[in-house]
Amino acid sequence: MPTWLGDAVMATPFLRALRQLFPAARISCLGKNLVQPVLTGLPLIDAAISYSTDKAGRINYPQTAAALRKQKFDLAVILPNSFRSAFLAWRAGIPRRLGYNRDGRWLLLTDAIKPVPRTEYEVRLMIQRRAARESIAADRLPPEATVLTDLQKIPLWYVKASSWNTFQPLPTLDYYLELSRYLGSAPGDRKMLLGITEGERDQAQAVLAQAGISSDAPFMMLFPGAHFGAAKCWPPDRFSAVAAAVAAGHSGPPAHVLIGGTQRERALIDAILEGIPPALAARVIPLHKLNNGAGVSLGAIKELVRRAAAVLCNDTGPRHFAAALDTPLVTLFGPTDPRWAEIFYKNEQQIALSVPCGPCQLKVCPIDHRCMTGITAEMVLQAVAEKWRKEAV
Repeated sequence: MPTWLGDAVMATPFLRALRQLFPAARISCLGKNLVQPVLTGLPLIDAAISYSTDKAGRINYPQTAAALRKQKFDLAVILPNSFRSAFLAWRAGIPRRLGYNRDGRWLLLTDAIKPVPRTEYEVRLMIQRRAARESIAADRLPPEATVLTDLQKIPLWYVKASSWNTFQPLPTLDYYLELSRYLGSAPGDRKMLLGITEGERDQAQAVLAQAGISSDAPFMMLFPGAHFGAAKCWPPDRFSAVAAAVAAGHSGPPAHVLIGGTQRERALIDAILEGIPPALAARVIPLHKLNNGAGVSLGAIKELVRRAAAVLCNDTGPRHFAAALDTPLVTLFGPTDPRWAEIFYKNEQQIALSVPCGPCQLKVCPIDHRCMTGITAEMVLQAVAEKWRKEAV
Protein backbone atom coordinates (compact mmCIF):
# COMPACT_ATOMS: atom_id res chain seq x y z
CA MET A 1 0.00 0.00 0.00
CA PRO A 2 1.08 3.62 -0.48
CA THR A 3 2.74 5.52 2.36
CA TRP A 4 0.33 8.46 2.57
CA LEU A 5 -3.20 8.32 3.94
CA GLY A 6 -4.86 10.01 0.96
CA ASP A 7 -2.97 7.83 -1.52
CA ALA A 8 -4.14 4.74 0.37
CA VAL A 9 -7.77 5.80 -0.05
CA MET A 10 -7.09 6.47 -3.73
CA ALA A 11 -5.82 2.89 -4.00
CA THR A 12 -9.23 1.44 -3.08
CA PRO A 13 -10.61 1.55 -6.66
CA PHE A 14 -7.57 -0.51 -7.64
CA LEU A 15 -8.38 -2.98 -4.85
CA ARG A 16 -11.94 -3.22 -6.14
CA ALA A 17 -10.68 -3.96 -9.64
CA LEU A 18 -8.26 -6.55 -8.26
CA ARG A 19 -11.04 -8.31 -6.34
CA GLN A 20 -13.24 -8.39 -9.44
CA LEU A 21 -10.33 -9.81 -11.43
CA PHE A 22 -9.48 -12.48 -8.82
CA PRO A 23 -12.72 -13.18 -6.91
CA ALA A 24 -11.44 -16.39 -5.31
CA ALA A 25 -7.95 -15.14 -4.39
CA ARG A 26 -6.72 -14.28 -0.92
CA ILE A 27 -5.82 -10.59 -1.10
CA SER A 28 -3.68 -9.09 1.66
CA CYS A 29 -2.57 -5.47 1.99
CA LEU A 30 0.76 -4.52 3.56
CA GLY A 31 0.72 -1.00 4.95
CA LYS A 32 2.25 1.31 7.51
CA ASN A 33 0.30 2.04 10.68
CA LEU A 34 -0.87 5.37 9.25
CA VAL A 35 -2.88 3.69 6.48
CA GLN A 36 -4.31 0.79 8.48
CA PRO A 37 -7.62 2.66 9.22
CA VAL A 38 -8.19 2.79 5.46
CA LEU A 39 -8.16 -1.01 5.41
CA THR A 40 -10.25 -1.57 8.55
CA GLY A 41 -13.68 -2.88 7.61
CA LEU A 42 -12.87 -2.78 3.89
CA PRO A 43 -14.78 -5.64 2.22
CA LEU A 44 -12.40 -5.89 -0.75
CA ILE A 45 -9.52 -7.60 1.06
CA ASP A 46 -8.96 -10.63 3.26
CA ALA A 47 -6.19 -9.33 5.51
CA ALA A 48 -4.37 -6.13 6.47
CA ILE A 49 -0.72 -6.67 7.37
CA SER A 50 1.49 -4.23 9.24
CA TYR A 51 5.26 -4.00 8.89
CA SER A 52 7.40 -5.64 11.58
CA THR A 53 9.04 -2.97 13.73
CA ASP A 54 11.85 -2.75 16.26
CA LYS A 55 11.57 -1.43 19.81
CA ALA A 56 11.94 2.15 18.57
CA GLY A 57 9.08 1.72 16.11
CA ARG A 58 11.29 1.63 13.01
CA ILE A 59 10.35 -0.78 10.23
CA ASN A 60 12.32 -4.02 10.29
CA TYR A 61 12.49 -4.92 6.60
CA PRO A 62 14.28 -8.31 6.93
CA GLN A 63 11.72 -9.45 9.49
CA THR A 64 8.84 -8.21 7.33
CA ALA A 65 10.24 -10.01 4.28
CA ALA A 66 10.57 -13.23 6.26
CA ALA A 67 6.95 -12.98 7.42
CA LEU A 68 5.76 -12.42 3.87
CA ARG A 69 7.82 -15.34 2.58
CA LYS A 70 5.99 -17.71 4.94
CA GLN A 71 2.63 -16.77 3.39
CA LYS A 72 3.76 -17.94 -0.09
CA PHE A 73 2.16 -15.15 -2.11
CA ASP A 74 1.92 -15.66 -5.88
CA LEU A 75 1.81 -11.98 -6.87
CA ALA A 76 2.94 -8.71 -5.35
CA VAL A 77 1.47 -5.49 -6.74
CA ILE A 78 3.68 -2.65 -5.55
CA LEU A 79 1.85 0.67 -5.44
CA PRO A 80 4.66 2.90 -4.03
CA ASN A 81 7.37 3.98 -6.46
CA SER A 82 10.27 3.41 -4.07
CA PHE A 83 13.19 1.04 -4.61
CA ARG A 84 12.77 -0.26 -1.07
CA SER A 85 9.20 -1.47 -1.62
CA ALA A 86 10.24 -3.49 -4.70
CA PHE A 87 13.29 -4.84 -2.88
CA LEU A 88 11.05 -6.03 -0.05
CA ALA A 89 8.82 -8.01 -2.43
CA TRP A 90 11.90 -9.49 -4.13
CA ARG A 91 13.47 -10.45 -0.81
CA ALA A 92 10.18 -12.06 0.28
CA GLY A 93 10.55 -14.47 -2.66
CA ILE A 94 7.25 -13.53 -4.29
CA PRO A 95 7.59 -14.96 -7.82
CA ARG A 96 5.66 -12.27 -9.70
CA ARG A 97 6.20 -8.61 -8.86
CA LEU A 98 4.31 -5.84 -10.65
CA GLY A 99 4.97 -2.12 -10.35
CA TYR A 100 6.12 1.01 -12.14
CA ASN A 101 9.63 1.15 -13.56
CA ARG A 102 10.85 3.98 -11.34
CA ASP A 103 13.62 4.61 -8.82
CA GLY A 104 16.00 2.23 -10.63
CA ARG A 105 14.11 -0.90 -9.61
CA TRP A 106 13.43 -2.57 -12.96
CA LEU A 107 15.68 -5.55 -12.09
CA LEU A 108 13.54 -6.27 -9.03
CA LEU A 109 10.26 -6.39 -10.97
CA THR A 110 9.07 -9.23 -13.17
CA ASP A 111 6.37 -6.98 -14.66
CA ALA A 112 7.41 -3.35 -14.99
CA ILE A 113 5.13 -0.64 -16.37
CA LYS A 114 6.91 2.34 -17.86
CA PRO A 115 5.35 5.63 -16.70
CA VAL A 116 4.62 8.27 -19.33
CA PRO A 117 7.41 10.89 -19.46
CA ARG A 118 6.59 14.59 -19.47
CA THR A 119 6.16 16.21 -22.86
CA GLU A 120 8.55 18.93 -23.95
CA TYR A 121 5.84 21.49 -23.20
CA GLU A 122 5.38 20.13 -19.66
CA VAL A 123 9.13 20.30 -19.03
CA ARG A 124 9.21 23.90 -20.26
CA LEU A 125 6.39 24.75 -17.83
CA MET A 126 8.31 23.10 -15.01
CA ILE A 127 11.40 25.18 -15.83
CA GLN A 128 9.29 28.33 -16.04
CA ARG A 129 7.82 27.77 -12.57
CA ARG A 130 11.28 27.23 -11.12
CA ALA A 131 12.44 30.49 -12.74
CA ALA A 132 9.38 32.24 -11.27
CA ARG A 133 10.30 31.09 -7.75
CA GLU A 134 13.83 32.44 -8.23
CA SER A 135 12.47 35.76 -9.53
CA ILE A 136 10.04 36.08 -6.63
CA ALA A 137 12.82 35.34 -4.15
CA ALA A 138 14.92 38.09 -5.74
CA ASP A 139 11.97 40.56 -5.71
CA ARG A 140 11.92 40.64 -9.48
CA LEU A 141 8.34 39.38 -9.87
CA PRO A 142 5.36 41.29 -8.40
CA PRO A 143 2.55 39.38 -6.64
CA GLU A 144 0.09 40.04 -9.44
CA ALA A 145 2.34 38.56 -12.16
CA THR A 146 0.89 35.55 -13.97
CA VAL A 147 3.05 35.20 -17.12
CA LEU A 148 6.80 34.89 -17.55
CA THR A 149 8.92 34.85 -20.69
CA ASP A 150 7.95 32.88 -23.78
CA LEU A 151 8.30 29.15 -23.14
CA GLN A 152 9.92 28.69 -26.54
CA LYS A 153 12.87 30.87 -25.50
CA ILE A 154 14.09 28.17 -23.11
CA PRO A 155 17.03 26.41 -24.86
CA LEU A 156 16.21 22.90 -26.08
CA TRP A 157 19.36 21.43 -24.53
CA TYR A 158 18.25 22.71 -21.12
CA VAL A 159 14.77 21.25 -21.64
CA LYS A 160 16.25 17.84 -22.43
CA ALA A 161 18.60 17.99 -19.45
CA SER A 162 15.67 18.87 -17.16
CA SER A 163 13.42 16.09 -18.45
CA TRP A 164 15.33 13.27 -16.74
CA ASN A 165 13.21 11.28 -14.28
CA THR A 166 10.12 13.46 -14.73
CA PHE A 167 6.75 11.99 -15.56
CA GLN A 168 3.48 13.17 -17.02
CA PRO A 169 1.00 14.23 -14.31
CA LEU A 170 -1.76 11.63 -14.09
CA PRO A 171 -4.56 11.29 -11.52
CA THR A 172 -3.29 8.96 -8.81
CA LEU A 173 -6.55 7.00 -9.07
CA ASP A 174 -5.78 6.22 -12.71
CA TYR A 175 -2.09 5.66 -11.95
CA TYR A 176 -3.04 2.77 -9.66
CA LEU A 177 -5.87 1.49 -11.86
CA GLU A 178 -3.40 1.11 -14.72
CA LEU A 179 -1.79 -1.71 -12.72
CA SER A 180 -5.09 -3.61 -12.59
CA ARG A 181 -5.61 -3.00 -16.30
CA TYR A 182 -2.18 -4.51 -16.93
CA LEU A 183 -3.39 -7.64 -15.14
CA GLY A 184 -6.45 -7.83 -17.39
CA SER A 185 -9.23 -5.91 -15.66
CA ALA A 186 -11.70 -3.74 -17.54
CA PRO A 187 -11.50 0.07 -17.14
CA GLY A 188 -12.07 0.54 -13.42
CA ASP A 189 -14.62 2.45 -11.40
CA ARG A 190 -12.88 5.48 -9.86
CA LYS A 191 -15.22 5.70 -6.85
CA MET A 192 -13.20 5.40 -3.65
CA LEU A 193 -14.46 3.17 -0.86
CA LEU A 194 -14.04 2.98 2.91
CA GLY A 195 -15.38 0.50 5.42
CA ILE A 196 -16.53 1.51 8.91
CA THR A 197 -16.78 -1.05 11.70
CA GLU A 198 -19.38 -1.05 14.46
CA GLY A 199 -16.64 -0.21 16.95
CA GLU A 200 -15.63 2.84 14.93
CA ARG A 201 -19.26 4.00 14.84
CA ASP A 202 -19.50 3.64 18.61
CA GLN A 203 -16.29 5.65 19.08
CA ALA A 204 -17.65 8.44 16.87
CA GLN A 205 -20.93 8.53 18.77
CA ALA A 206 -19.00 8.87 22.04
CA VAL A 207 -17.04 11.80 20.53
CA LEU A 208 -20.25 13.61 19.58
CA ALA A 209 -21.64 13.04 23.05
CA GLN A 210 -18.50 14.55 24.63
CA ALA A 211 -18.75 17.50 22.26
CA GLY A 212 -22.40 18.07 23.18
CA ILE A 213 -23.64 17.48 19.64
CA SER A 214 -26.99 15.72 19.35
CA SER A 215 -27.46 12.99 16.78
CA ASP A 216 -29.54 15.20 14.46
CA ALA A 217 -27.49 18.42 14.77
CA PRO A 218 -25.37 19.46 11.77
CA PHE A 219 -21.66 20.03 12.31
CA MET A 220 -18.67 20.85 10.12
CA MET A 221 -15.29 19.13 10.20
CA LEU A 222 -12.13 21.10 9.62
CA PHE A 223 -8.69 19.60 8.87
CA PRO A 224 -6.10 22.42 8.76
CA GLY A 225 -2.91 20.35 8.47
CA ALA A 226 -1.22 18.25 5.82
CA HIS A 227 1.16 15.39 6.53
CA PHE A 228 2.97 16.12 3.24
CA GLY A 229 4.31 19.48 4.38
CA ALA A 230 3.60 23.07 5.45
CA ALA A 231 3.29 24.31 1.85
CA LYS A 232 -0.15 22.70 1.60
CA CYS A 233 -1.50 24.51 4.66
CA TRP A 234 -3.79 27.55 4.60
CA PRO A 235 -2.95 30.21 7.26
CA PRO A 236 -4.50 29.45 10.68
CA ASP A 237 -6.12 32.90 11.06
CA ARG A 238 -8.18 32.21 7.90
CA PHE A 239 -9.37 28.89 9.33
CA SER A 240 -10.28 30.76 12.53
CA ALA A 241 -12.41 33.22 10.58
CA VAL A 242 -14.31 30.49 8.75
CA ALA A 243 -14.79 28.35 11.87
CA ALA A 244 -16.09 31.35 13.82
CA ALA A 245 -18.50 32.26 11.02
CA VAL A 246 -19.93 28.74 10.92
CA ALA A 247 -20.22 28.63 14.71
CA ALA A 248 -21.99 31.99 14.69
CA GLY A 249 -24.46 30.87 12.04
CA HIS A 250 -23.25 32.90 9.06
CA SER A 251 -23.56 29.81 6.81
CA GLY A 252 -26.89 28.67 8.23
CA PRO A 253 -27.99 27.87 11.78
CA PRO A 254 -25.21 28.13 14.41
CA ALA A 255 -23.26 24.86 14.31
CA HIS A 256 -20.37 23.08 15.94
CA VAL A 257 -17.01 22.80 14.21
CA LEU A 258 -14.79 19.79 14.95
CA ILE A 259 -11.09 20.30 14.22
CA GLY A 260 -9.00 17.23 13.48
CA GLY A 261 -5.27 16.80 13.10
CA THR A 262 -2.23 14.75 14.01
CA GLN A 263 -0.15 15.25 17.13
CA ARG A 264 2.43 17.33 15.27
CA GLU A 265 -0.36 19.64 14.02
CA ARG A 266 -1.51 20.59 17.52
CA ALA A 267 0.36 23.90 17.49
CA LEU A 268 -1.44 24.79 14.27
CA ILE A 269 -4.81 23.86 15.79
CA ASP A 270 -4.01 25.87 18.94
CA ALA A 271 -3.29 28.89 16.72
CA ILE A 272 -6.71 28.48 15.10
CA LEU A 273 -8.40 28.27 18.50
CA GLU A 274 -6.72 31.49 19.62
CA GLY A 275 -8.53 33.30 16.82
CA ILE A 276 -12.00 32.12 17.90
CA PRO A 277 -14.01 34.72 19.89
CA PRO A 278 -14.62 33.54 23.48
CA ALA A 279 -18.39 33.62 22.96
CA LEU A 280 -18.06 30.98 20.23
CA ALA A 281 -15.31 28.86 21.76
CA ALA A 282 -17.70 26.19 23.05
CA ARG A 283 -18.81 25.41 19.49
CA VAL A 284 -15.28 24.99 18.04
CA ILE A 285 -13.87 21.74 19.41
CA PRO A 286 -10.37 20.32 18.83
CA LEU A 287 -10.59 16.54 18.65
CA HIS A 288 -7.13 16.04 20.16
CA LYS A 289 -8.37 17.41 23.51
CA LEU A 290 -11.19 14.87 23.83
CA ASN A 291 -10.97 11.55 25.66
CA ASN A 292 -8.87 13.15 28.39
CA GLY A 293 -6.35 14.38 25.87
CA ALA A 294 -5.96 11.04 24.12
CA GLY A 295 -7.64 12.34 21.00
CA VAL A 296 -9.75 10.45 18.49
CA SER A 297 -8.78 7.48 16.35
CA LEU A 298 -8.70 7.68 12.56
CA GLY A 299 -11.31 4.95 12.53
CA ALA A 300 -13.72 7.17 14.46
CA ILE A 301 -12.85 10.11 12.20
CA LYS A 302 -14.11 8.10 9.22
CA GLU A 303 -17.56 7.93 10.82
CA LEU A 304 -17.44 11.58 11.91
CA VAL A 305 -16.63 12.61 8.35
CA ARG A 306 -19.51 10.48 7.07
CA ARG A 307 -21.94 12.22 9.43
CA ALA A 308 -20.63 15.77 8.90
CA ALA A 309 -22.69 18.34 7.01
CA ALA A 310 -19.49 19.52 5.29
CA VAL A 311 -15.71 19.08 5.42
CA LEU A 312 -13.17 21.87 4.92
CA CYS A 313 -9.54 20.90 4.45
CA ASN A 314 -6.30 21.32 2.60
CA ASP A 315 -5.29 18.66 0.09
CA THR A 316 -4.81 15.99 2.75
CA GLY A 317 -5.97 12.51 3.76
CA PRO A 318 -9.41 13.40 5.22
CA ARG A 319 -10.28 15.00 1.87
CA HIS A 320 -10.36 11.48 0.45
CA PHE A 321 -12.37 10.23 3.42
CA ALA A 322 -15.07 12.79 2.56
CA ALA A 323 -15.13 11.83 -1.12
CA ALA A 324 -15.26 8.11 -0.34
CA LEU A 325 -18.11 8.67 2.13
CA ASP A 326 -20.11 11.14 -0.05
CA THR A 327 -19.77 14.11 2.31
CA PRO A 328 -19.91 17.70 0.90
CA LEU A 329 -16.34 18.92 0.60
CA VAL A 330 -14.37 22.15 0.17
CA THR A 331 -10.66 21.66 -0.59
CA LEU A 332 -7.96 24.33 -0.61
CA PHE A 333 -5.17 23.74 -3.12
CA GLY A 334 -1.75 25.36 -3.09
CA PRO A 335 1.40 23.57 -4.32
CA THR A 336 -0.40 20.42 -5.45
CA ASP A 337 -0.71 19.79 -9.17
CA PRO A 338 -4.46 19.14 -9.51
CA ARG A 339 -3.82 16.60 -12.23
CA TRP A 340 -2.17 14.26 -9.71
CA ALA A 341 -4.81 15.01 -7.08
CA GLU A 342 -7.99 14.77 -9.18
CA ILE A 343 -10.54 12.45 -7.55
CA PHE A 344 -13.55 13.10 -9.83
CA TYR A 345 -15.85 13.87 -6.90
CA LYS A 346 -18.85 15.94 -7.96
CA ASN A 347 -19.66 17.22 -4.47
CA GLU A 348 -16.26 18.86 -4.01
CA GLN A 349 -15.58 22.59 -4.39
CA GLN A 350 -11.90 23.13 -5.15
CA ILE A 351 -10.37 26.54 -4.42
CA ALA A 352 -7.02 27.29 -6.03
CA LEU A 353 -5.18 30.33 -7.36
CA SER A 354 -3.15 30.55 -10.54
CA VAL A 355 0.35 31.69 -9.61
CA PRO A 356 3.46 31.80 -11.83
CA CYS A 357 5.50 29.58 -9.52
CA GLY A 358 3.01 26.74 -9.15
CA PRO A 359 1.90 24.11 -8.88
CA CYS A 360 5.36 23.26 -7.57
CA GLN A 361 4.78 20.04 -5.55
CA LEU A 362 7.19 21.33 -2.88
CA LYS A 363 6.73 20.43 0.78
CA VAL A 364 7.90 23.82 2.07
CA CYS A 365 7.43 27.07 0.15
CA PRO A 366 10.83 28.70 -0.48
CA ILE A 367 9.28 32.13 -1.13
CA ASP A 368 6.07 33.89 -0.02
CA HIS A 369 3.44 31.09 -0.12
CA ARG A 370 1.26 33.22 -2.39
CA CYS A 371 -0.69 30.20 -3.68
CA MET A 372 -2.30 29.82 -0.25
CA THR A 373 -2.16 33.30 1.28
CA GLY A 374 -4.04 34.64 -1.74
CA ILE A 375 -7.07 32.53 -0.83
CA THR A 376 -9.28 34.73 1.36
CA ALA A 377 -11.58 33.68 4.19
CA GLU A 378 -14.49 35.21 2.27
CA MET A 379 -13.82 32.96 -0.74
CA VAL A 380 -13.79 29.88 1.46
CA LEU A 381 -16.80 30.84 3.56
CA GLN A 382 -18.84 31.36 0.42
CA ALA A 383 -17.96 27.85 -0.78
CA VAL A 384 -18.69 26.35 2.65
CA ALA A 385 -22.04 28.15 2.82
CA GLU A 386 -23.02 26.78 -0.58
CA LYS A 387 -22.25 23.21 0.49
CA TRP A 388 -24.07 23.79 3.77
CA ARG A 389 -27.21 25.04 2.03
CA LYS A 390 -27.25 22.08 -0.36
CA GLU A 391 -26.89 19.67 2.54
CA ALA A 392 -29.74 21.37 4.43
CA VAL A 393 -32.02 21.01 1.40
